[in-house]
Amino acid sequence: MATNFYSQSKQISHQSNRSRDSTWSVFARNISYGTNEQELRSFFDKTCGHVTTVRIICNNQTGQSRGFGFVQFNTLVAYEIALTLSGSSLNGRKLKISPNESKTTFPSTTISTATTTATVESVDSTLKSEQKTCVVHCKKSNYDAYIGRPSMWGNPLVIGRDGDKADRIRKYRAWIMSQPELLARAKIELRGRTIACWCKPEACHGDILAEIADAD
Repeated sequence: MATNFYSQSKQISHQSNRSRDSTWSVFARNISYGTNEQELRSFFDKTCGHVTTVRIICNNQTGQSRGFGFVQFNTLVAYEIALTLSGSSLNGRKLKISPNESKTTFPSTTISTATTTATVESVDSTLKSEQKTCVVHCKKSNYDAYIGRPSMWGNPLVIGRDGDKADRIRKYRAWIMSQPELLARAKIELRGRTIACWCKPEACHGDILAEIADAD
């Protein structure tokens, strides 16, 4: 496997216009929200080696991973092998790996607030269009957040007492729209994530949560 990646990297290298003074950094998206920086480093170290810095970007308010980050290498060959790993699975997610076009460098200790903010803002518009909140069945798919009962995201309305399923979904929309705290938390905690309950592929209150989470 490593030999194949090395052969591919040699072909890419002939087309590369990067100078030896460039920063060899990749932008990794679709990272599982449960993946930490050490796991991401191990993933790249295993095949590429020469990893110098790994940073997963987190929400400033909750500390929750935002599902993307940056990996920096100290050799061109390692960088080019890393690019061939796009589509590889890590913790149930297929990573999307591309060159770090921001050309931002990350010190080995900490990243300044200004640097982090500028870098995150430069990729947010792309992520909003590509990484939509997805609703799945909790027993049939991997997911990041459970939204059924007894979680805070569960539909409090009951079949029978509150009508049929369509009635409950319609009433749930009206109910959650009157919950400003939940609306704000959905945008922070659920946006871009894979959320799960028991209804899919049928209509579900999760569809409303996904709509709220992705709204600007």
